[in-house]
Amino acid sequence: MPTHTGRLVFLLAFAAVAAISLPSPIAAAVDKGGVQLSDKTLYQILYVEPNHYLQSLGNISDIPGSLSRTFLSPAHRRAAGRLRRWMASAGMRTWADQMANVHGIVKAADPEAPTIILGSHYDTVVDGGKFDGALGIIVAISAVKAVLLEAALAKGLVSDAELEQAVDLLHNPRAGIDGGLDLAELLYDQQTAQLISTPVQVVAFSDEEGVRFHSTYLGSRVLTGTLLDHGILTNIDHEGVSVLEALEQAGFDPSPASLRKMAIPHNRIKAYLEVHIEQGPVLQAVGRRLGTVAAIAGQSRLQAEIIGEQGHAGTVPMRVRRDPLAASAEVIGQLERICNGGRHGGDLLSPDLGEDHSLVCTVGSMSIWPNAGNVIPGAANFTLDIRSRWDHNRKQVIQQLRSAMEAVCARRELQCRLYVKNEAAAVESSPELVEGLLAATEEAKGLVDRLLAQARLNAPPPPVAASSPAAATCQAPADGSMQGCADAASDAAIEATSIETADEAAYGSTTGGTAAGGGTGGGAAVLDAAGAATNGSNPLELVSGAGHDAMVFAEVTKMGMLFVRCRDGISHSPLEHVHPDDVAAAAATLYRYLRKQLLMSEN
Repeated sequence: MPTHTGRLVFLLAFAAVAAISLPSPIAAAVDKGGVQLSDKTLYQILYVEPNHYLQSLGNISDIPGSLSRTFLSPAHRRAAGRLRRWMASAGMRTWADQMANVHGIVKAADPEAPTIILGSHYDTVVDGGKFDGALGIIVAISAVKAVLLEAALAKGLVSDAELEQAVDLLHNPRAGIDGGLDLAELLYDQQTAQLISTPVQVVAFSDEEGVRFHSTYLGSRVLTGTLLDHGILTNIDHEGVSVLEALEQAGFDPSPASLRKMAIPHNRIKAYLEVHIEQGPVLQAVGRRLGTVAAIAGQSRLQAEIIGEQGHAGTVPMRVRRDPLAASAEVIGQLERICNGGRHGGDLLSPDLGEDHSLVCTVGSMSIWPNAGNVIPGAANFTLDIRSRWDHNRKQVIQQLRSAMEAVCARRELQCRLYVKNEAAAVESSPELVEGLLAATEEAKGLVDRLLAQARLNAPPPPVAASSPAAATCQAPADGSMQGCADAASDAAIEATSIETADEAAYGSTTGGTAAGGGTGGGAAVLDAAGAATNGSNPLELVSGAGHDAMVFAEVTKMGMLFVRCRDGISHSPLEHVHPDDVAAAAATLYRYLRKQLLMSEN
C-alpha cells in the first residue's frame, strides 16, 4: 500500500510555519484596480487550509486503519461537528437539520434573494478514500471564506495588515492550524450579511453513498422535498434498524411534518454547484487539473433471472443440459457486445451506439443455485447496470438485451426474466453554469500559478525514508490536530524530491502508456475515450457516469459541477488521491466563480 499521508502532513505543516516568511505579496487581483487579498492570505485560505482539512476529516473513521464513515455512526457525528466548526470559522451561521445534513449560510443584504447552494456528502463507503464528497465541502468552505474576507477588506472592515497578522499568529508554533483563519475573530456576525449581494449556503449532505440503508441521496432529497416520494424511511440496515428508527435514536425528528419543513422552496434556490473528484481517468489522460461537467448519465439497474434444470455434473450429457449459468455467460457476453466493449475485432455490433462513449454496461453481482462444484446449476441471477448520457441509448440497450436474452433462453429451453429495479434519467448541467465555471477556470490560472509557486517555495527537503511502512489512515485526536499522524501512509507523488517531480510521479505523462491510462488498462484507449467523451473540441467538459447529489438538485434548479483530477481515476478506495496542487486549483476556481456571483450587485 502506498505511503503518502505522512509526507503530505509534513509538507502542509512546513508550509504553514513558513507562511510567516513569505515574500512581499504580489497583486492577487484578477480585476485590476480593486482591493484584493494578498497572496499570503490567499495561500493560507486556498492552499494550506483545504488540504489540511481534508486530511483531518479523513482521519475521522469508525474503523481504525481504514476510512469508513456511514450514516449516523459515531464517526459520522464527529465529522459533522468538525465541519460545523470550520463553517463557523469561515463566517457562516451553522446548524444540523433533522436528517443530519450540516449547513453553513451567509445571508445577503437582500433577505429575499435566492441562494446559491454549494455542497457534497460527508459519508463514505467502507474502506473508502479521503476525497470523495469531502473535497466538495472543504473547497466550498475555503472559497466562501476568501470571498467574505475580500469583501470585508474592500469595505474597510478589516485591513490587509490585520489579515497578515492573523495569518502570522495562526502559524505560531504553539498554535494549531485545524481551525484555520477564524472570521469570528475579525468580523462581527452582523457584518457578514452586508458583505454580499447573493446569499450562499454550504451543505454537507449526510447520506449520498447509501451504504448503511441502501438509500442514496437521503440528505439532498429531504432538502428538495422529494424524500417522502421514495418511501425509503422504512429501509433497514443489517441489524434490522430502519432509517426512521435510527434518526429517532439519534435524537432527530423524522416525522413527515418535520421532513416537509426542511425542504427549501424551489424559488429560493438560485443554483446548485458541486465540486467533486472525477472518479475516472479522463482529466489525468488529457493533462488537466479541472473539468466542467456537461451532464450526469442516466442509470438503469436491472435484475436477470434464468431458471434451468439442476443435475449431476458427471452424468448429464452436454447436449441435453439446461444450464442457466452457461446461458447467463452467453447473455453477459451479448451485453458487452451490444455496448461495444470487450475489445472485439471487426465491425461494432451496435454501430449506432458506437459514438456514445458515455455508454457503460456492467454485470457486478451474480448468485447461483445451489452453487456447488459438482452440480449443474438450477438457477442463476445477476445484476445489470447500464448508464449513458443519452436516455434513448440506454433504453435501446435494454431492448436489445431483452431480445438477446429471450433468444438464448428459447434456444436452451430455459425460463428467463429481466426486470428494472431502479431508473434515473440523465440530467444536463445548466449551460450558464458550465460557461461560468469554464470562465472561472481560465480566470483563476494566474492565481493558481501563484499559489503553486508559494507551495514550491515552501516545500521542505525530502524526508529520510522511513524504516518501516506506515499505516494508510490514522485516527484523528479529539482536538482535530494532525499530531500522531506523521507516520500515516504517504503518496508516491509527495515522496518525490520536488513538487515538479511529484506531479510526474503522481500523474505520469499525458501522452500515453500506463501513466496516462492508469489503472484503467491502456493510456491510448483512455485518451481516445477522453477526446470522444468530451466531444473532442473541449476536453474540459465531461460526462459523469457516477451519480451525485447534483442529480437531485437538477430536478428543482440550475445545476453545475466541477470535476477535479484524481490519480489513475481510482475512487472508493484507500488509494484514492488528489494532489494538493489540484485541491488548491479547485478552491481558487470556485473562489473566482463565487466572487462574480456574490460581490457584483447585477448578479
